Amino acid sequence: MGRQRQRRPRRRRGVSPAPLHTTAETALLPEARAAFADLVRRKVDHRWALHHRSSQAFALNLFAPLDSQHLGAVFALVGLEASSAGSIEFEYSDPDDRLGEIRPKSAHRTQVDVVIRGTSATGERIVALIEVKFTEADFGHCSAYENVANPRRDNCRSAGLFGGNPDDCFQLANHGAGRRTYYDHLAEIPVVQPSGAHDSAGCLVRTSLSQPMRTLALAHLLLDSDEADRVVSVLCAPAKHPTIWRRFAELRAAFPDTAERTTRALTAEQVAALHSDGGAAIAARYPIDAVDWIQPKDLLS
Repeated sequence: MGRQRQRRPRRRRGVSPAPLHTTAETALLPEARAAFADLVRRKVDHRWALHHRSSQAFALNLFAPLDSQHLGAVFALVGLEASSAGSIEFEYSDPDDRLGEIRPKSAHRTQVDVVIRGTSATGERIVALIEVKFTEADFGHCSAYENVANPRRDNCRSAGLFGGNPDDCFQLANHGAGRRTYYDHLAEIPVVQPSGAHDSAGCLVRTSLSQPMRTLALAHLLLDSDEADRVVSVLCAPAKHPTIWRRFAELRAAFPDTAERTTRALTAEQVAALHSDGGAAIAARYPIDAVDWIQPKDLLS
């Protein structure tokens, strides 16, 4: 699912109130420390990675211990059968900025927490784009809607994808500094304005659906540029985190699956169960149940 600028994680019951680990060694499992060092080397924003409630550290601890066989199991859990799976990419963003997001004063691009690439038995190139949430209760909202320089707030208050009028969308105008290509990759896919959703009024993606919309645009970019044959956009979070799963249900209702791109749920418990210790180290480190593997109802099909 796309990535917002990392914010200080919120406190959640059962999580230590101490704000930061003192070192990466105390924040991360041994298998995750090399991946964290790579983020530092690549100068990826990791300012909150040592926070006790960091979703970035949560992603590293969940996925870094997995080998290629386990990654094949992850593909199976999200509906894709892989005959082979490559290595994990953490904090992936398109190096060529084909979504047109870079601005003169900002190099920020949509980032995906975990990307796994593989090949199916029939030779299809498959990709999983995985957004990991730990304590966050929502996805990132549209920064353009709240920007005081936005000259077309009326478009933001209109229903539909990009207010039904992408030509007047300040987000697509890259805040007045070029043109983002989200709509280029989403224009032909089915979109539904949900009733009773978190925010069913106004532009479909001005609030909770903004961040996952960008991930879906990236997924369709990979398909449109012939870099993948099938892409699955995934939310991974603790099973007992009802708020983020409600947001996920709204996402699935608004953006139905296509033949080549699907959206699936993956619980943190399912991933931890693939670890060599069956998830014991994750259970000791985080307030999630490593024995009772509860799956969010109606979200994994």
